[in-house]
Amino acid sequence: MVDPGHLVLARKYRPRTFGEVVEQGMAVTALKNAADNGRVGSAYLFSGARGTGKTTIARILAKRVNCLQPKDGEPCGECESCVSIQTGTSLDVQEIDAASNRSIDNVRDLRENVKFQPMSAKKKVYIIDEVHMLTTEAFNALLKTLEEPPEHVLFILATTELNKIPETILSRCQTFAFRKVPLQIMQTFLKEICKREKIKAEDEALFWIARRGDGSVRDSLSFLEQSITYTEGNVTAEKTRELIGFLPTELYLKLTEKLLDPKSKFEEIVEPVHSVFNEGGDLQRFVWDYLDFLRAIIHILHGIDRPDFVGLPPTDIARLRDSLSATDPTKFQAIFDGVHNLLSRAYNLRLKNSYETRVLIEMELLKIKEKLARPSISGVLRRLDRLATAVDQGIPFSTEEEVQKTFLGTMVDPGSVPDLENKT
Repeated sequence: MVDPGHLVLARKYRPRTFGEVVEQGMAVTALKNAADNGRVGSAYLFSGARGTGKTTIARILAKRVNCLQPKDGEPCGECESCVSIQTGTSLDVQEIDAASNRSIDNVRDLRENVKFQPMSAKKKVYIIDEVHMLTTEAFNALLKTLEEPPEHVLFILATTELNKIPETILSRCQTFAFRKVPLQIMQTFLKEICKREKIKAEDEALFWIARRGDGSVRDSLSFLEQSITYTEGNVTAEKTRELIGFLPTELYLKLTEKLLDPKSKFEEIVEPVHSVFNEGGDLQRFVWDYLDFLRAIIHILHGIDRPDFVGLPPTDIARLRDSLSATDPTKFQAIFDGVHNLLSRAYNLRLKNSYETRVLIEMELLKIKEKLARPSISGVLRRLDRLATAVDQGIPFSTEEEVQKTFLGTMVDPGSVPDLENKT
């Protein structure tokens, strides 16, 4: 039976005070100080990726400037003004979606309304979300109001695409850039939420959820909610990866090892592709994730092993280092270049059909396999270096023969070649 009082985590843990906001320290500190010192501006512009707290902080600021009894620089959350803003019933705080109210007529209506004094609050607050969606005419109409705003009005504009905001608008606003929440901080935040909700969750599972959230608190909480439901309250790494679409690291490791192994058969190389295809997976996502996996390997082999940077949990990083550290790093770069070429071709061909994508992947993997079978210049140089060391130790060898072995893979005894000119 569904609990009618259940709130999804993204709503339940939406910050109601500045102190509850995750990570956005610069914006929080500046806005809080401005409110404490009575220096709140007339217009602010919040920019940043989705789910980083732009609208949430706009609501907190709206509560703070209208709070009847603020406590330690925070809105009390108990007075009539705070409650009405929190529940969305305040007539003096309006949230406008610029994506659906983008015309000049909508902005003209807003310009008329700002002239009137607040009904009960200290200030009228207009929160305009996705403001970059306004038309050019609408921006021009808004500009006049931002230039000479009434003292009782506060504008808070929010956007995910700062580059689309006209310079004339930017010059009238105090701008704050909201950063994505780092992976480790997000993982710690999710762990705390699980403790509060009394949910069992593996650290690696929370790592994958945080990575999937890509710095968005809202998205990460949504993925956590899905994982809790799917795993019935026991959030494991295996089930979480399955739910959010991350293929096992072992699959990409096996594919890489088969590409590097000169004795592997082609059918062994394309087996992972067939597996993803037969299970109805997204092959283009498979290719992109493999590219990301190769990037991780290259970083690990160059000594970079921070999970938040590499994008893999510590256990996977250790396993990859142990399995692949003896391999020539240039081979991974060659695979990376081949997979990147594959991704570019798929994009340029605009492939939509999974079978067509599968054919392209198979042929490109075959090409990569054949390319890796050829010796690299760095490999030749390393081999010659080893031979030079052997000379220093008094071990005889022929440089010509060794180079011939490296490039041709065989040795030919000149005496065994028939003399065709003197053949009778």
